[in-house]
Amino acid sequence: MNFKLFLTFVAALDVFMGVNLWRLSAGLRVDVLDIGQGDAILLTTPEQHHILIDGGPDATVLTELGEVLPPAFRDLDLVVLTHPHLDHLAGLVPVLERFEVGALLVSGAAYDSEAYEYFLDQVQGFDGPVYFAEADTDFRVGSVTLDVLYPFSNEVGQSFEEPNNSSVVIKAEWGEESVLLMGDAEKEVEAELLAAWEEGEIDLEADVLKAGHHGSDSSSTPEFLEAVSAEWMLISCGEGNSYGHPRQVTLDKAAALGMTVFRTDTEGRISVVFGADGGFYSWIRSIFAPRERSFSSKRS
Repeated sequence: MNFKLFLTFVAALDVFMGVNLWRLSAGLRVDVLDIGQGDAILLTTPEQHHILIDGGPDATVLTELGEVLPPAFRDLDLVVLTHPHLDHLAGLVPVLERFEVGALLVSGAAYDSEAYEYFLDQVQGFDGPVYFAEADTDFRVGSVTLDVLYPFSNEVGQSFEEPNNSSVVIKAEWGEESVLLMGDAEKEVEAELLAAWEEGEIDLEADVLKAGHHGSDSSSTPEFLEAVSAEWMLISCGEGNSYGHPRQVTLDKAAALGMTVFRTDTEGRISVVFGADGGFYSWIRSIFAPRERSFSSKRS
């Protein structure tokens, strides 16, 4: 079989199976979706389980999911709403209407908005399990562990002066490699997490950090970044957004610690494949998806 015929065979098999062969990997896959000013992150386990964390500000998430999931695929194992702000919430409404969702994870914090009330109505009518985030409850999805680091205790019905600080913080772990997903948590939550880390109650270290609050200067303190000691920082924000995200001070702090920064406003969707140490699938990805980033931890 010559090379051209082999690639034709791979493409045909991809269509036949409804699976993007070059998206398969031995490890965890993280897609920070290009949904504008907001957050929507898809985690895919090696067993092809899918977890969507936030949905962005509108229905753009449906287009993005259509591009990263297999054709006609309509199943999500877990959907997470980190906090009730519209730029994380709005896209989850059409997701719940169009996808078969296995379970929901929410903070349950109180917040006064029509969109959030509508979402909570959807949650009440949801026919699967609904979990309210707290640090004592973690999740195992295939070979990936979702370690809920924050909130420390149930937030259901609680009001927050700053709703960003009701964010669910999750550390997704696959083997020895991990990504820390901060939602929009700001420096007050970072200080609480640092205190718990210093007491040995949680493990903050991660290989990749999805920066809190779109790279704002209200998050990512030097002390927190140093404790996490990530190699890569991922920032989800919209091109030319009115908030000035990400702030230059955040980028400077990341640079001072030797972190490589990837941003959706300048690069579009960010796709990270963990455990990519060469081999057949890495070669296939290099042909069909050359912009995907293969991550292998340098930690000893």
